[in-house]
Amino acid sequence: MKSHLFAVAAGLAFVAGPSIALDVAGYRAIVGETVMAINAGDVDVAHLVGLQEQLIAMGVAGAEEYAADAPDHAELMRFVAKSAPAMTELTLEEIEPAWHEGEAFAEVGIDVHDLDHFGPAVSHMDAIIHPATAVIALRAYAASGDEDHLDQVIDELSEVVEHLSYIE
Repeated sequence: MKSHLFAVAAGLAFVAGPSIALDVAGYRAIVGETVMAINAGDVDVAHLVGLQEQLIAMGVAGAEEYAADAPDHAELMRFVAKSAPAMTELTLEEIEPAWHEGEAFAEVGIDVHDLDHFGPAVSHMDAIIHPATAVIALRAYAASGDEDHLDQVIDELSEVVEHLSYIE
């Protein structure tokens, strides 16, 4: 797990500039708190789930603001924001095809593969989807004690940190 710390720390090292539609500095701080707790072995699942829920709320606020500024992506942003609570109720096996691979977007007639992977739309979506997946992984860890789930939390957050630089 400690090797993941370097990837996240590198992402956190970017200077947070003005964000288009998301409190990037605040988001990164919560990601950092989560990663540090996991790497320190301080795995209070309820606390860490609460942090991920904060990230989801920040992602939702960012997506809603971005929807107002980007009419071409408004329907997509509102769909993802509206779907955020239900995402955390999925299993790891369900969230991967639905949200990471894009099957859920068929409901609104959007093929996410047509979007720029590092564009602001996907980056805003990832600010919701990845912490939702982290919530699921934390709950799986609590149920099983399998530390691979903690590695997945760090991987999810590492990926979203990379996307944050594309919406600053």
